[in-house]
Amino acid sequence: MQRGSELSEVHEQPRGCPPAVAAVAAVVLTILGAALGCEPDHVEPDAFARPSVPGTAGADAGSGASDGASPAADGSPDLGADPPGRSDAAAALDGSPAAASCDLAGRWLLAERVLVTSTGQEQSARTWYYYEVKQQGADLTVTRGLHCGYEVVKKTALGASVDSSGSWAAFLVHNSSAGRRGTLTEQSGGCRLTLAREYVVRGATLPHYADPAHKLPDRTQPATASTPGWEDWDGDGNPGISIRVSSTLASGTLYDCQREWTQFDAVIPRGATKFKIPMTADNEHVVLGRSAGSPQTLESSSSLASDPSQHFAWLHRLQPEQATGTDAEVCAAVRTLKDQLVPEAAQ
Repeated sequence: MQRGSELSEVHEQPRGCPPAVAAVAAVVLTILGAALGCEPDHVEPDAFARPSVPGTAGADAGSGASDGASPAADGSPDLGADPPGRSDAAAALDGSPAAASCDLAGRWLLAERVLVTSTGQEQSARTWYYYEVKQQGADLTVTRGLHCGYEVVKKTALGASVDSSGSWAAFLVHNSSAGRRGTLTEQSGGCRLTLAREYVVRGATLPHYADPAHKLPDRTQPATASTPGWEDWDGDGNPGISIRVSSTLASGTLYDCQREWTQFDAVIPRGATKFKIPMTADNEHVVLGRSAGSPQTLESSSSLASDPSQHFAWLHRLQPEQATGTDAEVCAAVRTLKDQLVPEAAQ
């Protein structure tokens, strides 16, 4: 994972070589994107860089159901069709797992968690998603995927916490996991689950910056009608997204744009309605400014914990009555249910 120590550019370093950090405030910004590793950004052959989906906030619960319903240009199966063994399309969303089978079709709460350390201090970053998944044979597609927010919570006395709640509504408008693909295959001891690499951008023009070949904008590059750049996602008159940072040593508000990716590849139990899966990811961000009175030390950089076992996600199958309604209503329910269904993700 890399974080830019200079505000006007993003530095990339090889995995295993995190940047030096200064003071505990250095912890803060690496946390923000909740990332792993120090591998340079590049697109894997199966990479998925999704465009923004404007206007999804407040959509009906089935608003993403048409995604992937047509056969792909490469001849892949019609992912809108019912998976084998399902006599009714609604079965994919009824919350009922196929016992002892490799079946991920249905509605899921996805909670990601990474651990960040710096100068002996620790904090955990937690991000929450809602997924509706269709399955045909071994092929998976997310037909509705909502980004419901993230937070950072300190774990040691001098760690830092981050509140991004002012931008949660903007995440719904700009970010969607609809169209993300994966596989679920029979394997000795369980089912091998893969989800292709997916890029999430916050505070900058989409789909332009979902391509990691495009460097994130600095504070001198606002978006225009014809040029991509940073955007005021939360409508507060400041660039990017506004995040409130607090610790024993320093507090204030930063204006930030971020890009991260996540990818999954692991064996899960057959028929599981709740399971933990290792997560690989990476992140970069650019500080676009800070509020009056916010110390410059908040703009310093830090790194993730080197232990890969500290970075993971929990998935929990939702029941028919859980997390329904508009996008905003679903995400509000997800943020409540996460503490009940997957408290392990808040470690």
